[in-house]
Amino acid sequence: MKSLKILLVNERGCFDRGIIALAKVLGTTHRVNIVAPLRKKERVGGAITVVRPLKTDQYFALKKVKVFSVDGSPCDCIGLALDKILKSKPDLIISGIDPYHNRGETTLSSGITQAAILGTINGVRSMAISASIKDRYDEREYMTIARTVSKMLPVLYPQIKPDVTLNINFPRTVTPKNVKWVPLTMDMVQTTYTQEVNPFGRTFYWMDDPSQDYPLSILEQRGDIYWLKKGYITITPLKYDLTSPDGLEVLARSSISV
Repeated sequence: MKSLKILLVNERGCFDRGIIALAKVLGTTHRVNIVAPLRKKERVGGAITVVRPLKTDQYFALKKVKVFSVDGSPCDCIGLALDKILKSKPDLIISGIDPYHNRGETTLSSGITQAAILGTINGVRSMAISASIKDRYDEREYMTIARTVSKMLPVLYPQIKPDVTLNINFPRTVTPKNVKWVPLTMDMVQTTYTQEVNPFGRTFYWMDDPSQDYPLSILEQRGDIYWLKKGYITITPLKYDLTSPDGLEVLARSSISV
């Protein structure tokens, strides 16, 4: 395929091993720029910064790849990159590699996924890449994912529709099994909390991890979680338009007035 202009973003920082692995692999054949948070900005969803100015810095740490940090959220990075930092519009935005799966309803709070969606909103083909990484400090696992993404790109890139973001999850072990196009798994996030009291008598609460615990009935949906458990790479096309056509039709037929 032709050389693409690729923008890389993540939520774990501009020097995280996942984004660096993508840059090293894709930078050999494509024109790659990194614009990512200076520090970890996890689970901030589509948050943007409006109450203070954003600061950026450029680093010369990689050959052929420009690295920019932004002291903001992943979506701040997308907005600033497209409006100010990059000299021209990229052909593709890749958000990741996140070392934890972003599947089911966790995509709503994922900065990785929401940054990719913002790229789509701005007219750039975009995808979010997540995986189940055993050792987050071992670059070799990330490099395996990055090489697989590079191999998939010639077929995958032309399939990205203008209004669709691809959410891609890799299983713990990448094997020659087929890729599965699957829906999100629903009703898996339970907003429950564990209450604790510190030695000073102050009560505080920990949210139970929404990405780990779920009933076995969740697997019956045969959505992204089911196929990841089976060892497949899952791809889910996401649309940013959250309008419910059925709900809109019901409201239009109603007699609600003021």
